[in-house]
Amino acid sequence: MVRVTIRDVAKVLNLSVSTVSRALNDKEDVDERTRIRVKTMAREMGYTPNLMAKALKGKTLGLLGVVIDDNANPFYAEVVKGMEREAKRHGFHLLLVNTAADYSEQVFAIDFLQNKGVDGILVAPVKDTIPNEMDPIKVPFVIVGRHFENSTFTEVYNDEVLGGYLATKHLLDSGRRKIVTIQPEMDIFPTRGRTEGYRKALREFSNGLLDESLELKSSPEEAGLILKRYVDSEGKVDAVFAYNDMYALEAIASLKTSGFKVPEDVAVIGYDDIPYAVYVSPALTSVALDKDWLGRTAVELLIKMISGKVLKKKKYIQKPVLRVRDSG
Repeated sequence: MVRVTIRDVAKVLNLSVSTVSRALNDKEDVDERTRIRVKTMAREMGYTPNLMAKALKGKTLGLLGVVIDDNANPFYAEVVKGMEREAKRHGFHLLLVNTAADYSEQVFAIDFLQNKGVDGILVAPVKDTIPNEMDPIKVPFVIVGRHFENSTFTEVYNDEVLGGYLATKHLLDSGRRKIVTIQPEMDIFPTRGRTEGYRKALREFSNGLLDESLELKSSPEEAGLILKRYVDSEGKVDAVFAYNDMYALEAIASLKTSGFKVPEDVAVIGYDDIPYAVYVSPALTSVALDKDWLGRTAVELLIKMISGKVLKKKKYIQKPVLRVRDSG
């Protein structure tokens, strides 16, 4: 199939190529009737802009790359919605690639997106302890939901220590003492921060509780199984602070099958406050984050960087809040 060009549209309308180009790019020196006429004909003829040609001319394509763990995760789904709304407001579109928390997939994703000519990249890195893993990115980029210590990167993330602290302190204030936390194996900022918040609350309450802290490691799919194994062998648990709501839901299902009542026997707190949190039984107590803000702010900053603006600061941090419901 032969590609329709601006020259083809101009020939049919008996207009100059420059007039058609200006009309398609919404330049102010083209009258509205001509603009509508050009866009209508271009659409009818199946014209699409040659993005790579624009990139070679150093022009923005209106395309932002997004690299995340998994857009099926309800947390990321809401973050991406925020990104999409803000991007569209500025005339940009998103090109999304999942990494499944695999570093080699992240390397591929960054290379793929840059070869597609994206103007900038929004990335939730698989690792956030090695700043030079961002070296392959040659376009403006913003780190989303992660934090590199001592880096100069532009980052939008959450106060994870505060989130872990709020959850654990609430459990302590409720009289719980045998508090298990279930966290991923991954050494990433959210895991480190939420665990530190858990330890901070225990430390403030009692060094004895801190010494007896119970930190289980698991994937989200096996969180219930890992908890069941611990309960079956030790039986000492009256509360669970889960890495996120998906972990928490797995924990609740596991506790119920083991004959425990939630929250009467074991309280459970999740993290992220995904939409499902209010629909499960018991309704899930969760550390709430504004996912829309995270996505929206990241896009807003990236577009400013693409346009050459100097940002006033590099780190944009959101403070979470605890949404207390029935589970704990």
